[in-house]
Amino acid sequence: MSSTALCQYCARIPFHDLLSDPSKARLYDLGTGSRVKNSSCPLCQLVVEAHYQKHLGLHDETLIRLVWREGYGVGFAFEAVDFGQDVWISFGLLESTDDAAREMRAAHPGTCLLRPTTSLIDTSRILGWIRSCEQEHGDHCQLPTQVPFAEAFRGLPFIRLIDVQALCLVEIQHLVEYTALSYVWGSVPNFRLTKAKRPVLLMPGSLRQVAVGLPRTIRDAIMVVQRLGCRYLWVDALCLMQNDADDLDQGVGSMDLIYERAWLTIVAACGHDANAGLPGVQNGSRKSSLNTQNVIPGLTMGVVVGLDERLGRSMYDTRGWTFQERLLSRKAIYFVDDKLFYRCRRTAQAEHLMDLPIPTEIPMAAVEQLLSEAILMCEPVVDFSWMLKFYTKRILTNQSDAPRAMAGIMQRFSVAMGCRFLEGLPTATFDFFILLLPMSGSLRRRPAFPSYSWTGWSGPLRSALQPSQLGYNDMLRDKTWIIWYKRSSSGIVSLVWDPSSEPSFPLDKLRFKGYRERRPFSYGRYTPAGLNTSRTAPSETILFSRDVPAYHILQFWTISTFYRISNIDVFHATGHLIDSNGASCGFVWLDGFEDTRFFEAQRDFEVILLSDTLNGVDQEPTRYSLSSYPHIKGAFNVLVLEWQGGLAERRGFGCLIQEAINNSLAPGPVWKEILLA
Repeated sequence: MSSTALCQYCARIPFHDLLSDPSKARLYDLGTGSRVKNSSCPLCQLVVEAHYQKHLGLHDETLIRLVWREGYGVGFAFEAVDFGQDVWISFGLLESTDDAAREMRAAHPGTCLLRPTTSLIDTSRILGWIRSCEQEHGDHCQLPTQVPFAEAFRGLPFIRLIDVQALCLVEIQHLVEYTALSYVWGSVPNFRLTKAKRPVLLMPGSLRQVAVGLPRTIRDAIMVVQRLGCRYLWVDALCLMQNDADDLDQGVGSMDLIYERAWLTIVAACGHDANAGLPGVQNGSRKSSLNTQNVIPGLTMGVVVGLDERLGRSMYDTRGWTFQERLLSRKAIYFVDDKLFYRCRRTAQAEHLMDLPIPTEIPMAAVEQLLSEAILMCEPVVDFSWMLKFYTKRILTNQSDAPRAMAGIMQRFSVAMGCRFLEGLPTATFDFFILLLPMSGSLRRRPAFPSYSWTGWSGPLRSALQPSQLGYNDMLRDKTWIIWYKRSSSGIVSLVWDPSSEPSFPLDKLRFKGYRERRPFSYGRYTPAGLNTSRTAPSETILFSRDVPAYHILQFWTISTFYRISNIDVFHATGHLIDSNGASCGFVWLDGFEDTRFFEAQRDFEVILLSDTLNGVDQEPTRYSLSSYPHIKGAFNVLVLEWQGGLAERRGFGCLIQEAINNSLAPGPVWKEILLA
């Protein structure tokens, strides 16, 4: 078999029929992974490469299949069933001339078509994408410009920008078109604006004098902005005064608006630091590429790796501050690996693909694309849970920045949800977002923030909120009972959720998710004999034997129980709750496991009830003693607590079989007031 001959499996695929009529999904078997790996067939080799791009091995006995279907931002292409949804095998152009490309796109409007990339980026094509967006997408992709400066940039007396024509800094108090740069500083020396340098850098031509000291990424960004015909560029290192606390705080506090209001954002997702540069901007910064290979005479194909897949393995996508910079940008070009992508709120394009017709509706997204969809806030409760899942994976150099680097996104979700946020949690659905569990291993405590919030922990977290047949409003009514109060550092106590102080929350519009009717613990639940669960009002005067934190303490009443923890898995920081009969009655994720001796002692642990689980109990035999609890009817979401000086902190999250509250160790079960820091 020659190196260009198709194998018997791939030879059955009607390539030309798919090109002429791509609209039907079809499936093609390619045999086992062993066969595909050892085949010299060019399409089989592309399948091997696609698996490599997804960091997946081809297991010898696995059956490999290709699915022809439509992908978001791609068009119709081949997807191997196990790839996920951001790596594809696509047809390519036979000729690289513009006329030939236009003819093939006209003949096959819905098909993904790879095209060659040149050594330098095509700025005219970028401008075409931007013009199409401005003409077709309206308010989806650009904010109104006919507003006062003070309204557009709250808290900023002016915006400082780089004038790429005059090559100096300017300080402007009116709205102008500008580009923003989102990048990773890394550990390279970075020329920064200071008080002493400011007067000099405001002089025309001054940036020529310091050009050698600017990181390559910033120099390249200036060149891109010049070629695009935009006059101004915003870069944090040069537009925020690094040794002026007031200037820095004002700028950092407005960074969400700076990126959201930018005409365009340049996302530099290449390399590990600010010297990586932007491939394709300067001569010699990248090589040209065909992006395809011959499959049969007259037909070329290649592997397409989507933007989200590439970003997901970049250093850029691990940094905390770049999270909101990327998401709040309404139009952006992405330099990642050696490719250039464009994305706005309505469409996506790539320089190595023929442009697709602009979609009129936002399509369903793949898992990797859910983050970009979530910022649209069509379902704010679900979307914010996605935000937490992705953001808490990020790395922050300064742990104190955890809430600040999410502040802009939280502000927008506050508007979309019609409620305030308390310590990073939306108050209208507080019971949902206090249910946080680690996604991998143990969390590490951030003592400057509360243990009941994601802000108080470093490490990947997700909300335990799950879809249910009940609506979210019904869940809050039927599955929760705690009346949450917040206590300030000065001792002022007030409701976490108070409709009278939330005028923006429309109680009469059920599409807004939140508390309306509340039911007590005793409503429809078994209550242990002699346990009075009626008190919910907070104690006003409390003496603490430790310093009171600066953040809000939660104050509330619920049932407190006690259990032992056994079968601790030190690799995953999990354990089992053991009742007074020695039976396994619950499962917990242990917080800060590597950093505390709290779990080492063989003692009883306090476990408080938060709410009913939404979908019953995972009845995995290794988690519960089914002989002791043969008929599990439901479970509670619970927290493990540690008390110090009159204040409790979260030390674990889990679930407890409801019937197990009768088998609590002493002194439980009791109805108890909790002060949770």
